[in-house]
Amino acid sequence: MSDNLTIQDIARTRSLLVVSDFDGTIAGFSKDPYQVPINQKSLKAIKDLSRLADTRVVILSGRHLEGLSQVLDLGAYDITTVGSHGSEDSSRPRTLTPGEREELERIHTELERVIDGIEGAYVEVKPFHRVLHYIRVSDPDAIAGIQARAADIDTRDLKVTKGKNIIEYSVSRATKGSWLREHISRTEPTGVIFIGDDTTDEHGFEMLADVPTALTVKVGEGETAAKTRIDSIDDVGIMLEELAYERQQHVEAKALGL
Repeated sequence: MSDNLTIQDIARTRSLLVVSDFDGTIAGFSKDPYQVPINQKSLKAIKDLSRLADTRVVILSGRHLEGLSQVLDLGAYDITTVGSHGSEDSSRPRTLTPGEREELERIHTELERVIDGIEGAYVEVKPFHRVLHYIRVSDPDAIAGIQARAADIDTRDLKVTKGKNIIEYSVSRATKGSWLREHISRTEPTGVIFIGDDTTDEHGFEMLADVPTALTVKVGEGETAAKTRIDSIDDVGIMLEELAYERQQHVEAKALGL
């Protein structure tokens, strides 16, 4: 754990914000994005946390909200879902402008040309993004060709983000970092934990790097601005399970005046 904050420290804060990425953090990967395995320890823990006083749980995903709802059934639990890296907030919806729609149609056409004739590659449609996927492409030369042609696209004012086997093009400038900044400013939690695995989560890690009441957790390998690191999705489940237990103990003790 971090030299500065531990799970026990975060659990004992007055007002806790728990934010987690979805894919690669509480769910594994699959060639079919709608058949990903969800870690059941993590799922139970975030549901348990959402029931506790002064505790807010958010799933902050790169998926669009409709797609996220197809793989993550949260039922009646009070858990906020935020999609498209912060562009879509289930609690504060917004719509595209005509200019944004036109730009998305243009980039979609360009991306279809990039992958024309390549088996396994496809373009995913999200409300604020178009996403080039090549996880199903097995030929390394074909992947290199996709990446090279994608690099030549006129992206204009689009935000381009490279992830694991994807390249994403967005008309929104929102990042996980900008969403966290706005949400924390508006809700003023006294403690924050943010967990993620991908390059897009680094925006959140960087935003929270100098926040002394925040614990940021990188899942897996790679350079990171997170304050601490764990190895795997299974470790996320163990950590969230511990957080839910410690938070429940704190909330119950506080209710009893202890």
